[in-house]
Amino acid sequence: MTRIRVLSDALINQIAAGEVVERPASVVKELIENAVDAGSSTIRVRLDGGGSRRVEVEDDGSGMTPDDALLALERHATSKIAVAEDLTRISTMGFRGEALPAIAAASRMTIETAADVGDGTRIEVDFGRVVSVRPCSRPRGTRVVVEELFSRLPARRKFLRSEATELRHVLSTITGIAFARPDVGLALEHNGKPLLHLPPVPDFARRLADLVGAQRARQARAIAHSAGTIAVAGFLLPPSGARETVVVVNDRPLRDRLLVTTLNRALRGPAGIAEADAFVAIRLPTDLVDVNVHPAKAEVRFVDPGRVIAALTAAITTARALLHGPVAVRRVVTVPPAPARTDDGPPWAAGTARSFRPLDAFWVREAEPMAEGNAAPPATWPFGRYIGQYHGTYLLVENEDGLLLVDQHAAHERVIYEKLLAAQTAAPSQRLVVPELVELSPALASLAAELTAELGGLGLELEVVSGNTARIHALPAALPPAPAARLLEELLADLAGGSVPGATVRDRLAASLACRAAIKKNWPLGATEAERLLADLAGCAEKHRCPHGRPIVIRLAHAEVERRIGRR
Repeated sequence: MTRIRVLSDALINQIAAGEVVERPASVVKELIENAVDAGSSTIRVRLDGGGSRRVEVEDDGSGMTPDDALLALERHATSKIAVAEDLTRISTMGFRGEALPAIAAASRMTIETAADVGDGTRIEVDFGRVVSVRPCSRPRGTRVVVEELFSRLPARRKFLRSEATELRHVLSTITGIAFARPDVGLALEHNGKPLLHLPPVPDFARRLADLVGAQRARQARAIAHSAGTIAVAGFLLPPSGARETVVVVNDRPLRDRLLVTTLNRALRGPAGIAEADAFVAIRLPTDLVDVNVHPAKAEVRFVDPGRVIAALTAAITTARALLHGPVAVRRVVTVPPAPARTDDGPPWAAGTARSFRPLDAFWVREAEPMAEGNAAPPATWPFGRYIGQYHGTYLLVENEDGLLLVDQHAAHERVIYEKLLAAQTAAPSQRLVVPELVELSPALASLAAELTAELGGLGLELEVVSGNTARIHALPAALPPAPAARLLEELLADLAGGSVPGATVRDRLAASLACRAAIKKNWPLGATEAERLLADLAGCAEKHRCPHGRPIVIRLAHAEVERRIGRR
């Protein structure tokens, strides 16, 4: 008996669904791409439950005849390629003929389509099995409804996230397509509520204002660069907490690792942080790029990747000079002078005198004796005796076992985080004299509306006024002065991107707030400040890791120090 067998069509389709359909956003992407290829001028997307319960995509494109509609449900049935040579000159968004059968295999699907007004076809599919085909009356175009995604595939459904998370992925997908094809109108409803209305516009510039808001769009600087047959266009914007980056190649939005890495490197400043957000469109001859290298068409392969990287880097460098002024080579000073502060200390500690002494290639902060009459410094058990500060960033503590390096930012983060979560009522806030308006991206505006109560409980009071605009009334009292709009964007981006781990939304928000409130690296501390921070850390339930999971304390055993210095 042979061990190798030919898989059934149903199993083949389920395997294909796993490659093509990751989540509701994948369904939206594939159906919008089909609608764009059908010549649609307007595409409407309606979701329930972030798309996990229901996705509906309706277009006014060319539609399909009854025979074509049935053929479209067969794997590798497509109107977009016919011979092998067509793969080297693909200009459509779709081409493999895998999307519809893959989605149908993982859901209940209904297709209504008409090539002529009134003369339509309705097809119902139950997890890969066609159960009904009948005529219907409808306008020219196609409407696809996908329900109960992965409900019969529990191994796949368990990877779906919350309704809000799935909605944000859909919004991100639509944002990419909307930028790539400004000539196509897009609308989105969620749970019956309109979220996006993007009418067709003639160019990228007018589309940008719809995606990021008129105020941010006015701050944008154009990208325009050509190198032979490669052209790079788009916009750079001042950085936002949302970290908005869209990359398009030949009208196809991508998550290509080579392009994203190149873009991030070109946007990075001396401190290693992105100094701008980017919406970038690259165009080159279709025979110089292979789009048939990724199941979800999210990556491409270039015939000459070096030329593409060079063109993209040059385009970003030129645009950055316009956004920030000339980009000069700057040396990073790892230990700057103590910042000027009117209170001579961070908001959580009283100020003390400053003294330094050089030690080889770095600085050690000397422990300062307490002024006579002051209370004795708090005990720093279980850590040991504070002896100084290294590099303006690490507190040095010795005990009978060795030397400890305590990351002052991570330690303060942990202290603030636990205090925020320990508050029985709403955290203290400071009201703004004039409430601040902020225009958010569609994804972050949706998240802000969802998290209004949680943000208020931590001291950040806001209301979503209309569309993508929010009004900030108060900020957490624990935070140092900072632009309210930037703070809100960064908090929401932390949640949207999943960059701040935590069991609950409140945990993650508290972690993000603590990160912003905590003292930073290169901030000299006096002995009193350092001792107080160590004592506060000693009182925390978790003393060894910050809310993000990074270690707070590193230990160097005496034996290891003596071994490395040659005493043993």
